[in-house]
Amino acid sequence: MSLAEVIRSSVAAANRATTAARADITLAAWTGQATSGAKPTYATAVTIPAIIDQGPVAFRTAKSEVVTVKAVIHILQPVAANGAANREEPIDPRDKITLPNGTVGSPIMGASGLVDPSTGLPYSFSVGLG
Repeated sequence: MSLAEVIRSSVAAANRATTAARADITLAAWTGQATSGAKPTYATAVTIPAIIDQGPVAFRTAKSEVVTVKAVIHILQPVAANGAANREEPIDPRDKITLPNGTVGSPIMGASGLVDPSTGLPYSFSVGLG
């Protein structure tokens, strides 16, 4: 069994084991902005189950900076890339994440996760909300 298979299997087991601890968030992917100062446009929001750690929480960004955030969302499944130009995939700092209580988590301080080489997407990842 390869390391990738072990990680996939472990993330799947964690996903099954944490069903009761998860809550649904919605993710509306940023797709563009006509001009500077114009309202941004978003794709149709998708619902994603996630584990939410309410803050303040220390969060390590993809650039290895440690910042304090209001919440960290742990997503134990791949999130498809949006494909719009000039985005960080699969979570862009300009995306809108809405928590179960209706709060829009903003700003997105970053998303980090170990990338599955077979898909190019993280096995799972964490998103820090400022």
